[in-house]
Amino acid sequence: MSRDIASLAGAIALALAALLALGAPAQAAPLRLERVVLIQRHGVRPPTSSNAELARYAAQPWPAWPVAPGELTPHGARTVALVGRTLRAAYVRAGLLPRIGCPAPGAVTVWADGTEQRTRLSGQTLARALAPGCAAKAFWTADAADPVFFGHGGACHVDADWARQAVLADAGPGGLETPATRRALAALQSVLAPDACEGGKGYCFSGADSLAGKRPTGPLFLAASLSEDLLLEYAEGMPLADIGWGRAPPAVIGRAMATHERVVQISWRARYVAARLGGPMARLMLGFLHGRPIDLPDGLQTTPSTRVLALAGHDANIAFMGAVFGLDWRLPGEPDSTAPATALAFELWRDGATSARYVRPVIYYESLDQLRSLSPPLARRLPLRFSGCAEGPLGACPLAKLERRVEAVVPAGCGALEHPPLDDPLAASTTKP
Repeated sequence: MSRDIASLAGAIALALAALLALGAPAQAAPLRLERVVLIQRHGVRPPTSSNAELARYAAQPWPAWPVAPGELTPHGARTVALVGRTLRAAYVRAGLLPRIGCPAPGAVTVWADGTEQRTRLSGQTLARALAPGCAAKAFWTADAADPVFFGHGGACHVDADWARQAVLADAGPGGLETPATRRALAALQSVLAPDACEGGKGYCFSGADSLAGKRPTGPLFLAASLSEDLLLEYAEGMPLADIGWGRAPPAVIGRAMATHERVVQISWRARYVAARLGGPMARLMLGFLHGRPIDLPDGLQTTPSTRVLALAGHDANIAFMGAVFGLDWRLPGEPDSTAPATALAFELWRDGATSARYVRPVIYYESLDQLRSLSPPLARRLPLRFSGCAEGPLGACPLAKLERRVEAVVPAGCGALEHPPLDDPLAASTTKP
């Protein structure tokens, strides 16, 4: 009798287990990373103007650099390699790149802006870091202007009057300068030419800024470039006595860089400007995320099997993509939101249960001290969110929705893909600055 009771109890237990199993929710299919497109700024470089050209702004001679103006330094290449190794490590962990051996042919494509030595060499460095020991290389066109990096003419034309209105609208009612930029100008004055405003040598950062000419002029715009020159001296690893003639420790550089960040915000990130100069790149990136074959200049083409598309360009390109796609960020504790070697990545994730596709933006960057010392050996990683579109897993945006938002902002015909414009609040500055 006891054996029968035990058998019955066992049968009931099995039945209950079966019922519980039937009623339990199915294990959710995992998200899978399918492809990544990224834009990386070149590494550390000297000022794009010669020391002779810069002499008018400072009371003392500028320090010497190991390469010609605007060219990538050997140290600058190492800053690119550091971020490249970080990207590789991240995407090996995610299963996008092989842990051992080389990626399949065409799985990794690096396209560089061919107009500058610093972007060509940065692209080469990035390619080698993504696929070490695999004879990887970057590609570029020998044409004078590559439309992938900057829209040129036609539907991408930037009207000067509209651009001026867009900059003023982004600046807000307080005007171009802010309390932070005024403090920054004072900091820069104390470094470059402390006595210039009293008749001494150098440039006095006073007077009004102007948007009337072909290029903005005035203290704010000049300081935006010169403050970055000080940051580049520090990032290159120059002796402290040479950085701003010994008057520019990191804290002072950080204060002066407020002018640079302000100019980036009101000019490169003005949506009217960014949608036209960045339209071709934005549409190329979206096409790649969809898995469409992408025709690059000189006959190069990505395929649906391309897993990583990397674009080696400039800080302006990163700023354009931020404006067009609806991204805004500050790097914690850092003076430059698009510092040398910074990479903005758009990751395409697929939901294994629904096959829905989502895009998550992530920025990879080096701190100012890390740019200088190359330590620690891996860059920092900061996931971002698209403004008004983060309802997907990991705070991502559905690919289809992201594309509609971008197509509502970029003028038809500016770039390879064309779709009818759609209603979206982000598109306001396309029709009116």
